[in-house]
Amino acid sequence: MIEFKFNVFCVVLVAGFSIVAFSAHSAENKAVVPLPISMGNSLSFDANPSSLNLGGLGIWRISPVMSGFTYSQTNPSGGAGDLSNAQLLIQKISGDFQFFIQTGLYAVPTLGEPIARSFSNTVDTYGYVPNASISYSINSNWSITAGKSASMGGYESMMTYQNLNIQRGLLWGQTSAVSTGATVNYSAGNMSFAVTWNDGFDSDKMNWLGASGTYQLNNKENVTFSWVGPTSGNAQNTDNTPLLQNNSQIFNAIYTYTGDRWFIAPYLQYTVVSKNESISIASQYQTYGVALLTNYRFPDVHWQGIGQAKVSLPFRVEYIQEHGGNQGDPSSMLYGPNSSAVSLTLTPTIQVDQYFARIEGSLVQISQAQPGLGLGSSGTKASQYRIMLEVGVLF
Repeated sequence: MIEFKFNVFCVVLVAGFSIVAFSAHSAENKAVVPLPISMGNSLSFDANPSSLNLGGLGIWRISPVMSGFTYSQTNPSGGAGDLSNAQLLIQKISGDFQFFIQTGLYAVPTLGEPIARSFSNTVDTYGYVPNASISYSINSNWSITAGKSASMGGYESMMTYQNLNIQRGLLWGQTSAVSTGATVNYSAGNMSFAVTWNDGFDSDKMNWLGASGTYQLNNKENVTFSWVGPTSGNAQNTDNTPLLQNNSQIFNAIYTYTGDRWFIAPYLQYTVVSKNESISIASQYQTYGVALLTNYRFPDVHWQGIGQAKVSLPFRVEYIQEHGGNQGDPSSMLYGPNSSAVSLTLTPTIQVDQYFARIEGSLVQISQAQPGLGLGSSGTKASQYRIMLEVGVLF
């Protein structure tokens, strides 16, 4: 698998450099390809970042990211410090053909799950290049992206700096983070659509299909509906490609409001896994989830000799419930048959120019957990508190 993924990256990279060498002309009448990564409402890169004009190779933007975190928790008690990100983002932003490469180390702390160190997490999940894709603007409405990139489905993104909160939420645990495949994008007026064909939960099997549509209600509000799921069964079962999630259909309905001070994003999520005994899925599984993410941006404060300080107060609340499965079955979408969980997360954040710091308090409370599938080292605990501090720089 490692060799396959490395070969995919090499093909994408070589093809990208070969193509862009012949695409030096401007794309004034072409579509603006969507940004390769999404960002939350509390942190941001420089609005006018420096770029390199490489002549026939186009205009490139190179953005280093460095951040670290420390935490303390209950069930199990303890904590540690580590890098959360040590990355280099490379993007060609001019011409008909563009590309994006994300390389480096990353930790992905997630509510209700053990926190893996950045080195082992990088090696054991998506490797040192979690994103390598090429985009082509066909015309002012259509574009296509191919390669290894963020998956469709769900709301939150994988890297800590991309989100309102340091940790990913409970609903995020049911969705894929990175997929290899292709996505066709269309936008016109206040509507945009996308269709994707990919390998789902990084399974190396191209059997996932998905579609999403966004309608902009006005300059502050929009709604998005999406579906993604496999077209055939897949018996693969690893930490990176869990059997149940990789055979699930994922539906989302998302509303976002972005005002001068408030950002509000409630969303609904439903997943279903059909019974398929040929790949060892003995019953149907379902999850029902609802989440509310908000952020309040205080008026900016100018510190003489330091810079402009942006202060935010992000908050997230979630509820998720599982139906299906059998008591005693080690397979579960959550914490066992008919288990449920609620989470609360508060993340006060400050960013001064490219530097940021944020402290986070979180609680996960679960109900009807199957012994061994709950929280804590014994899998029998029903709650977990964490406090976390992250500091970093976004160039």
